[in-house]
Amino acid sequence: MPASSSGPSIPAPLGLLLWLGAIALGIVIILSDLMQLDGIRLTQSRLVIGRDFLNVWSGGRLALTGQLDRLYDHIAYMQWQASQFGSLDSYNYSYPPQSLFLAIPFGAIPYVPALILWTLAGSAFFLWAARPYVPVQLPLAAAIATPAAIINLWWGHYGFVVGGLWLLFFRHIPHNPRKAGLFAGLMTIKPHLGLLIAATMLHRRMASAILIAVLVAAAMVLLSGLAFGFDLWRQWLFDTSALQARIMNAAGDKFYFFMMPSAYVALRGLPLVAIVVQCGFAIAALALTWRVRNAAPRQLAFISASATAIIMPYIFNYDLTVASLGFAILLYGHWSTLKPWERIAIWCAFAAPLLVMVYNPLAPIALLAGLYVQVRHVRRSAGDPRLA
Repeated sequence: MPASSSGPSIPAPLGLLLWLGAIALGIVIILSDLMQLDGIRLTQSRLVIGRDFLNVWSGGRLALTGQLDRLYDHIAYMQWQASQFGSLDSYNYSYPPQSLFLAIPFGAIPYVPALILWTLAGSAFFLWAARPYVPVQLPLAAAIATPAAIINLWWGHYGFVVGGLWLLFFRHIPHNPRKAGLFAGLMTIKPHLGLLIAATMLHRRMASAILIAVLVAAAMVLLSGLAFGFDLWRQWLFDTSALQARIMNAAGDKFYFFMMPSAYVALRGLPLVAIVVQCGFAIAALALTWRVRNAAPRQLAFISASATAIIMPYIFNYDLTVASLGFAILLYGHWSTLKPWERIAIWCAFAAPLLVMVYNPLAPIALLAGLYVQVRHVRRSAGDPRLA
């Protein structure tokens, strides 16, 4: 059953206006892709429709055709993609070898049907995982219409897959920690996003969940090594990590920088300052999360997702599907309990996956303010008199 919530919902006209305001830029950029579409190519962007889904499809196709030596070789990888679709802007396969198990079924079919299947399957999975969390004030479909979800649909990324696993992990903490551990292990498909998943298991002394997560992760490493060769793991750990570092520190205003809501990226022109500020934001996010570390898993799911978005210097707006949903649930499900300034802060955090594309520094500030309000709300609902 969908989650319940307290108090009347946000007034309908205002709620619609706020939602449309938050997603307006997302609608514009999707329309801009459609206007430049020539077959499956985006002529001005020098990409293909579905954008990063091309990496999923390419990985699967290379595995099926015995060309995995190209996977983590950036030049060879781009040359292969050019042979399939013509000259394109830079792509690289940044996911660990275990991701190929998911990519192969999509690489087995032509690109456009694969993209449609990927989009529909990912959306359905995320909706299914989100259903117990969504309050009666929101239609379930809202879970795939948040700013981060729209970016994920546009960019064809893993946001619904990882976001769904995230929600399933927290959903099963109280009653089935072993199943929670299974979902934690599967989340290693994007391992850098699982910092607070691991911290949650350690803090709550979820021994069985930790064991299952480790076994699942180890099994995927072993099986992918046996299936695709263990040298892929060496290439991913060293070659791809070095490439990602170069991408993150590239000179100039690359388009992807305006999809990265971290304080480090916002201040990348001043490297030392960027490191110091990123550390400050990360410490603040960890401190806020620690204050509600014993919150109900249903609440902690969104708080930890928000904190992860702030802590990670390398993160993209399509990774914020859970964080964006959490802000929507708080704003629309608990409107009457929020103070006016809290409503503003939560709306800005909700819109952060698109605000970052307007001006980089807006995103980390908005996300930190939103996390602060989330923590206040949890403590207030627990009866802290200082927050009444």
